[in-house]
Amino acid sequence: MGEFAEFRAWEELIPDALGLIFRNLPLQEILSVVPRVCKSWSRAVSGPYCWQEIDLEEWSRRVEPEQIERMLHLLVRRSSGYCRRLAVSGVPNDSILSFIAD
Repeated sequence: MGEFAEFRAWEELIPDALGLIFRNLPLQEILSVVPRVCKSWSRAVSGPYCWQEIDLEEWSRRVEPEQIERMLHLLVRRSSGYCRRLAVSGVPNDSILSFIAD
C-alpha cells in the first residue's frame, strides 16, 4: 500500500483536467460512454470543458439536417460560451447560425 499512496483516482481529477483528456476521444464516446463511468466524469462532460473545440465535420456529412441542428443546439449549450472552434458541414438554416453566434 505504501508505494501506491501517491496515486490518485481518476475521479479525483479536477474537471478541467478531465476535459482536456476527454476531448481527445471521439464525440460518440464523450456523449454516450464517458458519462456512464462515474459521477465526476459525467459532470466533466456535462460542463464546458470538453466543448471548447467541437468537430462535427465528418459526422455532419452523413446525417440529415435535422440531426445536425439538434446536435448543434446540444453541444453549443454545453459549451456555455466557451466554444472557440466549430467545424460542421451542411448547417441547415440561418436560425442555427444565429443561435451559434449568440
